[in-house]
Amino acid sequence: MLKARTLTIQIARPPEDVYNFLVDPANLAGWTLVQNGRPDPAAGPNSWAFDGPRDTVVVHFTPANDFFVLDYRMQVGPQVIHAAHVRVIRNGAGTVLTHTSVQQPLVSDAMFASEEEWMMSDLLVLKTLMERS
Repeated sequence: MLKARTLTIQIARPPEDVYNFLVDPANLAGWTLVQNGRPDPAAGPNSWAFDGPRDTVVVHFTPANDFFVLDYRMQVGPQVIHAAHVRVIRNGAGTVLTHTSVQQPLVSDAMFASEEEWMMSDLLVLKTLMERS
């Protein structure tokens, strides 16, 4: 069984606002390090390509839905390098966001730990951005 880790943050914004922002891949550049995102229909529906440090990274997103589910997987070439399950959950007038990553077979423990540190940093940027708006 592969390792999994769940990160959780609370955002003082309604879940509809958080979800509507996150469901649009064009917004990723505003709170992560990804750049030059563009739809990639050749990779399938709900797929976007981004410029990675060594190659193009293709991200496959869950279609927009009424359950506030934002799962995705990232690929470089044929290899899945990251897979995650994201939930936007109502918490009173605010939001709890959970991000569960599953360590992929060819990803080392050190790399997986590093990815989680980067993700937590990204989530804190997202929180600041959403609460400032």
